[in-house]
Amino acid sequence: MRKNLLLTLTLIVGGIRLGAESWPVLGSQPAAIGGSFVGMAKGPLGQFWNPAGLAQENNISGLSIPVGGRFELTGGILKDAYNISNIAAKYDAIQTAQTSSGAINADQMAAFLQGVVALDSLNKPGKGFLIDVGGGLGVKIGRFALMVNQYTEVGATPFVDIKNIGLGAISAGSGGVNFAAISNGDPADATNLASANQIETAINTIGFASVANMICGAATCPGISSPNELSNALVNQATATSTTAEIANAAQLIADNAAAAGPIIAAIVNGNNNPYTNNASNLTLRGASFTEIALGMGHQLLLPGLYVGANIKAIQGTVGYHKFQVLDKEADVGDLVKDFDRSKKDSIQPGLDVGVFYDLNKTLPVLPMRPRVGLMARNINSPEFDQPDVAKQNGESSKYRLDSQVRFGASFSPFNFWTLAADIDVTENKTPVKGFKSRMLAAGTEINVFNKSWLNIPLRAGINKNIAESKSKAAYTGGLGLNFLHVHVDLGGSISSETEKYKDKNGKTQDVPANASAHANISILF
Repeated sequence: MRKNLLLTLTLIVGGIRLGAESWPVLGSQPAAIGGSFVGMAKGPLGQFWNPAGLAQENNISGLSIPVGGRFELTGGILKDAYNISNIAAKYDAIQTAQTSSGAINADQMAAFLQGVVALDSLNKPGKGFLIDVGGGLGVKIGRFALMVNQYTEVGATPFVDIKNIGLGAISAGSGGVNFAAISNGDPADATNLASANQIETAINTIGFASVANMICGAATCPGISSPNELSNALVNQATATSTTAEIANAAQLIADNAAAAGPIIAAIVNGNNNPYTNNASNLTLRGASFTEIALGMGHQLLLPGLYVGANIKAIQGTVGYHKFQVLDKEADVGDLVKDFDRSKKDSIQPGLDVGVFYDLNKTLPVLPMRPRVGLMARNINSPEFDQPDVAKQNGESSKYRLDSQVRFGASFSPFNFWTLAADIDVTENKTPVKGFKSRMLAAGTEINVFNKSWLNIPLRAGINKNIAESKSKAAYTGGLGLNFLHVHVDLGGSISSETEKYKDKNGKTQDVPANASAHANISILF
């Protein structure tokens, strides 16, 4: 029998294809301790996290109603948008020069290159934002439990078309940027001359013809026939409004961005400076909402303290999709959510979860701190749901699949009032943001202040990190509860240690956490 159990676990873990929705965090107690509950799995919430825990001795029964929500800015998207907003005024000056056949200076050229690189960075995989909300109602009686829960995850992925941006002769009678009236002789100041030489090197890195086509709409600019003349003109134009130090800073920015901007600019001018009317920039919303009706049961197996459990589920999946064309004159941001909802598709599929839970002290009483371990496999049958027609027309697969997920957890109790817990995703899970994956490592602690059967105030804290994304930083979690007689009220949440900047409608710089969540739970337990 032990060999059969080992074989079963091997098939569960080894046969699972990597990738899924990010693991939903249901319940304020798990959320407050980092999102780690597979190795605890107690009470009605235990059914969702590990149904094998339903069979634990002295596992409290009752009714529980959890709700919660979370948002995450992925891939530093807000930081890129903030950088672009900071150079917007300089882009206005470039546009003015284009429409009036005027000249630009070194500072504006630096902003131009920064903007090209920043815009292109928005197209890198993993850029976007995620929103997920969930809630449920669970009832546990002994080894059996019934739960109805709902969780929704929506992701937005940007695409910036920097090929069709028409930066040459953008209106009738306009020849684009024109340096004919600007001196292109060597700057008299030695420091400015050094800046001009640095800019000339950067222009050669990008390619003079590419730069000229980009800002002047032709292989050469009026009054300019070489990289040396262009770099001198940019510096000489800047001396009227900028200090020597400011020009040197602009030259350094141009040098820093030249290598990254070169291939982008070459691709743009290769497209013959296509106009904005052909621009395909868009924001794509992908996501799904799932309502599960789950019947769970736990059972002791083989050894004292070793339990196995399963959830048999009926899952209604509602899949949504919408591609918002940013520069479409008919597009309305206010209709974005409506259009996403209008394209949804509903379908129903069965689901199966399997879990194992081992309270080692039941077999080895000498072990300290009551160690417990758990392994949970969600949706091992990988149910597939119908995609909206518009999603398939835009190259998405015909089915939206809930890929299997596996999570391992452990918990310890140094004292009867103190618990430590940790979880890790065995699988690397997909999210609705293209290229952004989720694999969480979580840990937390719970200390019960009074620890009486009729009165308790649990205090909780934890930390988690997405180890699938190397640039992801840790989030801190926390919460507390009030348990009086049979009524338990809990609050929990998390906030990222990383913040990103943005400008509000008044132009003031504000900080926002890269991700944050809030959860609440009310239970009647007995």
